[in-house]
Amino acid sequence: MKVLRPEQCTVLDDKPCAACAEDTELEKEKKELEIRIEEIDLRRRALRTVMNENHDRLIPRFPLEIASHIFIQYAPPSALLDKDDRGTPLYLGAVCQKWRQLAWATPQLWTSLFIGFCGRGRYNCSNGFDLPQLIGGWLERSASLPLTIGFDGSELVHRDSVVYHEVINILNKQSAKWYDMHFNLPPCHLHHLHGSDSPGNILHRLVLCNRRPSIRDSDFSTFSMKSKPSPTDLTLLMVGLRHVDIIWKNLTVASVDYIGVDECLELIQRAPLLENLSLNKIHASSHLFPIPNTRIIRPHLHSLELSKIVEETVVANIFDSLCLPSLEQWIHDQSSLPLKSMISFGGYLSCLKIFKITMNEPDSHRVPRLLCPLSSLEFLSIELRTTCIQSDEFLSVLCASAQSPLFLPQLQSLEFACEFHTPWNSLHQIFTLPHRQFLKVKIKTLIRLLLRGIQDENMKILQELLEKGFDLSIVDPDSRIDLLRPYKEAQDL
Repeated sequence: MKVLRPEQCTVLDDKPCAACAEDTELEKEKKELEIRIEEIDLRRRALRTVMNENHDRLIPRFPLEIASHIFIQYAPPSALLDKDDRGTPLYLGAVCQKWRQLAWATPQLWTSLFIGFCGRGRYNCSNGFDLPQLIGGWLERSASLPLTIGFDGSELVHRDSVVYHEVINILNKQSAKWYDMHFNLPPCHLHHLHGSDSPGNILHRLVLCNRRPSIRDSDFSTFSMKSKPSPTDLTLLMVGLRHVDIIWKNLTVASVDYIGVDECLELIQRAPLLENLSLNKIHASSHLFPIPNTRIIRPHLHSLELSKIVEETVVANIFDSLCLPSLEQWIHDQSSLPLKSMISFGGYLSCLKIFKITMNEPDSHRVPRLLCPLSSLEFLSIELRTTCIQSDEFLSVLCASAQSPLFLPQLQSLEFACEFHTPWNSLHQIFTLPHRQFLKVKIKTLIRLLLRGIQDENMKILQELLEKGFDLSIVDPDSRIDLLRPYKEAQDL
């Protein structure tokens, strides 16, 4: 309720009324009590420090090197430190003065930090911290050790933020120690990450993210450090090659999302030592770089993943432009199937051991044709996200192809999953020939689909396969439990 008392009550002969006078006295008493409570809190904080020192079972009992190692195990460095307070070295420093001195003198505790400006991290602008001071002290305590930093300014407003620029300046001063850096920033801010004038650069992993797909190209700036980095691991999300100024020749791991196919191929050409490549949601050419007329040979690349690339011409451009003689793992996840280009690409794969493919609308007769050239394949994983009829037909065709000793002669393990229906009637065909009897087969299906879809005669066939010694598992992907385990245990008794 709003108080109607004026600043000076002069109702009774220039004196305050009884109520106002009593209220004034109570207000004085309240202020005196607040001062007293504050004094008590100060004394209690000092006493708790002494209490913690008196009952400390760590530092008095162990050499400082061991106690410091225990601290490191308690709060190990991680890429994104947006945990609760108890998981950070700041919590250790709040216990007592000795713990604080030890924590502050242990550089390994301060090599990893997440800085958030979007409200989801611990250290964000709304938490009431003096953020620049906190970050500056944190990084100074890391001494000369390499830094792992996550910096999320994805929700920054367009107006200048003093705190934001102060934090950027602090990070730039520490750029000689940047090792594993994750930047999620509006593209117009990339040029702020220029580092310092200090010579040398140890940047190992670089992640540049832009989560605004509708951003105009004119709003982009370029990530360009004064001491040009030469990372071995690079991730780009909606950030094209023209906005990244690095040395490419030492790159061994690359993951790119939402960029043009011409930029993907340009990256591959710039990185002769590439070993692992992941391409996600790649779109049509941006016409910034030419599509190569001959295949790019990358003898070190042994893992390739294509995910959610829906345009068939884009996928064809990728496979028509690559020759990967040492490729050992190929993951093709929910992407188009330009069969001619993929078969031609597969003809160069003499070392391929693992092939995983996820299909939304499989053509039952095309996929076996794709698998035929992969004679070195040892592990095959097929996931269908399709109808019952299509999955029945697909597995029947696959099993029919598998009858030939020339079809995947080195195959040792087969995983098969269908989102809606498992074609149990065709399953037993896999084991019909002698050269498939030692094949390890895993069927992935949900328990509810198994109970709803499998008939008694099919379960009898599965039990007979187990009795004959075939290596068969039916695994629920959620619980990872082998649904045939009771039958296997019964056999062992």
